[in-house]
Amino acid sequence: MRAILFLIRKQIKNSLMELLHHPARLITNAAVIAVLVMSLLSGGKADRSGDYLDLRILHGGFMGVMLLIGLPSLLSGLKNGAAFFQMSDVNFLFVSPISPKKILAYGLVKQMAATLLMMLFLLFYGATLSNLFGLAPWQTVALIGCVALLVFIMQIFALLIYSFTSGRPERANAVRAAIYALVAAAAAIVVVSFLSGGSDLEALLAAVSSPYLAWVPVFGWIKGLAFGIILSNRTEAVLYGGLTLLALAGGILLFVRSDADYYEDVLQAAETTFELKKSIREGRSFQKRSDKPIRVRETGINRGWGADTFFYKHLLQSKRKSRIPFVGTSSLVLVAVNLILAVFLQNIGASESDPIPTGVLMAGCLLASAYILFFFNIAGDWVMELAKPYIYLVPESSFSKLFWASLSSLIKPAADGLVIFTVLGVFVHANPFTTVLCILIYATTGFVFTAGNILSQRVLGTVGNKGLIMLAYMFMLALLFAPGVGVSALLYAFADFLPGFVIGLPIVVSNILVSLGIYAACRNVLSNAEMNNT
Repeated sequence: MRAILFLIRKQIKNSLMELLHHPARLITNAAVIAVLVMSLLSGGKADRSGDYLDLRILHGGFMGVMLLIGLPSLLSGLKNGAAFFQMSDVNFLFVSPISPKKILAYGLVKQMAATLLMMLFLLFYGATLSNLFGLAPWQTVALIGCVALLVFIMQIFALLIYSFTSGRPERANAVRAAIYALVAAAAAIVVVSFLSGGSDLEALLAAVSSPYLAWVPVFGWIKGLAFGIILSNRTEAVLYGGLTLLALAGGILLFVRSDADYYEDVLQAAETTFELKKSIREGRSFQKRSDKPIRVRETGINRGWGADTFFYKHLLQSKRKSRIPFVGTSSLVLVAVNLILAVFLQNIGASESDPIPTGVLMAGCLLASAYILFFFNIAGDWVMELAKPYIYLVPESSFSKLFWASLSSLIKPAADGLVIFTVLGVFVHANPFTTVLCILIYATTGFVFTAGNILSQRVLGTVGNKGLIMLAYMFMLALLFAPGVGVSALLYAFADFLPGFVIGLPIVVSNILVSLGIYAACRNVLSNAEMNNT
């Protein structure tokens, strides 16, 4: 046990020393932490007497977030388990004369600490939750703590599922069916409550906050625990907290007492993670081992010379994913999300005396799509290209490489916006000018996201998708969007007689100018390979 405690102390010390050796990273982290504290404290005390949104909206949103976070982790347990350990642990800890149970406890504690650090960026929503729902800082921390608890439990269950189903297809099918049944049960509760309640706004709020959702195993229990704490309902907090702890303890106990050797169970996940990181450092493509045969249709890029080869490579990769370049699964997902959101908004508007205007409906869908685009963009072609050394080795100008390597990341949101809002505009019978405006705003929002990532490379020295750096990246994006949004807001407030297309046009113009300015200012960002992508 002393060896493990020594290892933990050394890891903490080395992390702090590494941070001290990088002043820019230290200053960024300190600034982000300061903003986090201010964000939490700005909420003040809980006060539900003000003009706040209905707390039932938070019930439904919290349940939806937990399902979006937890389900992929559970399903991953059917394939590769959970990566609690690194290859260094495999090479040194697994062969050491230390009890396997102590090593497992070390892995669990280490994973829980990593989970809490990952949840830090959610604290930025503290002030938002306070302003919208009148929550106090401790209530926001309770919500985020419950999300972290869910992530940790899902990782334990993923490891348990892997050890239970590995090499047994019939068990894997049964577990998969059980997971889908869990989701279907939650969806059925909401749908039945909504339809039986009159299919209006009140029915929707009652459905997403239905007390029956707390009966859904683990997800519902954690939701009941969170809102039991927020509403100071000790009975619910103790009941659902106890059920959650029983689920966690039961998962760990079942795994420890199972016949499966967890060394073998976690080895594949640890090896896969190690190989992925190694391939990124060495600039190699990573192909996960699979028993399925791979059918090769065509090889070679066959087009391009110099820097523009990057674009044709991205184009070929897009064709392999979809018959229509730049329009694939993500496009269909966004179309489905917007149509579902439009149907809900129309149903809510139909139950009110004043139906929701089509322009407002389109604007709401635009905001939701732009939020989703943010997460799609940080895993785009441009970001992936920086993980390989080839972009620095091509004997072309830095600006030429910058333009061609990021061109597909600029075209993708434009193509998605054309598909999404054309379909949505036809569906809701929107004004053609409104549809065109939504397409332009969505496309230029993608421009700013890509340009912001380039600026992040110049200012922060890393891509804006890693831990606390992501928070600074989000603040940077907010500043980049501020000019256009500010001008449009002023026009809406003081010149509301203007058509909506004219009011929204400054956002489009500002996004284009900001993106061009960043490209011009950061044209030499690829002049050398001194980038920190670790």
